[in-house]
Amino acid sequence: MRIALAWTAIAAAVAAVVASLAILVTGCAHAPRGHIEARGDHDRVCAGDVCYRIGALDERWRLVHQEGASVGFYSDAVGGVIEANATCRDDADAAPLSALTRQLLIGYTERDLGSQELVQLDGREALRTRLTAKLDGVPMALDVFVMKRNGCIFDLSYAAPPDLAARGEADFGRFVAGFADDRRFPPARRAEEAAR
Repeated sequence: MRIALAWTAIAAAVAAVVASLAILVTGCAHAPRGHIEARGDHDRVCAGDVCYRIGALDERWRLVHQEGASVGFYSDAVGGVIEANATCRDDADAAPLSALTRQLLIGYTERDLGSQELVQLDGREALRTRLTAKLDGVPMALDVFVMKRNGCIFDLSYAAPPDLAARGEADFGRFVAGFADDRRFPPARRAEEAAR
């Protein structure tokens, strides 16, 4: 009985992670209805003019959240969530990556920062943050990437119970490695983008 209650608490915390990450980043903005296109080794997530690619996950991961340009996947085998989100707005480039990361972590307590480093993601600087924290009293291991590009904020995250987190790290690595901003710009905007 205690094990079942513990797993119920973990499943509830993981569901809360998906919901809180999506809500914190998207705020109250109403995004167009999104969709996912499977394309072999990657998936393409689109909502209106916003499209991005993510590395495809295997059958252990099932889609549990999709709204606008936000998707979340859950794995019973891993006990974790992998999520991606894009938020585009006029002030997206103004906030530093560290401030955007702090926004994603609102609601987490007893944070223990493992590492934080600047990395390249789709040819841009991204902030990768690894930590353990509690959400509603439940311990979680988190791995979060935040990147800004041409008016959009992209975040990719992985959350799992600390003792099971290693089971999904390789999957999250492939998910992140497959990431690319896949928006279609008019010719003048493409030339401007290439010059950056």
